[in-house]
Amino acid sequence: YLTALFFANSSLAANRAITEVDYFASLRAAETNVRSGPGQNYPIKFTYKLRGIPVHVINEYDNWNEIEDYDGHTGWVTQSLLTKKRTLMVRTTKSFINMHSKNSEKSRVIYRLENNVIGDYLKCVDDWCGMKINNKKGWVHKGDLYGGDSDTVIK
Repeated sequence: YLTALFFANSSLAANRAITEVDYFASLRAAETNVRSGPGQNYPIKFTYKLRGIPVHVINEYDNWNEIEDYDGHTGWVTQSLLTKKRTLMVRTTKSFINMHSKNSEKSRVIYRLENNVIGDYLKCVDDWCGMKINNKKGWVHKGDLYGGDSDTVIK
């Protein structure tokens, strides 16, 4: 009886192991606490104060996800604070980048985007990513964006 109980508990623990994953999501809430471990009892490392920031989900444990942000900072957030709706964030050292009507430098410029602008992810093709900002769709160089690296399908 005692042996069976031990195995039952160890299989339960095995089901809750950290699982390595690789997909992008975005922050659901206007304020998101990022913790040093997968649980409310772990200290808060930092807080995001903006909804929609794209994050790379790298590990899962129970209902907690370990994320990596555009600066390479990592930490744990509860799954309820993430949405599988993907976004893209402009990450550039230039004063602005162009959002084009087609995935070509020669196409019409729709917007000039500053660093940290966030838009909805549409798709990435070769070196370009399609995104939507203020109900306008356009194309931006993938190298000027965060959130377009992985085309992994989200479960």
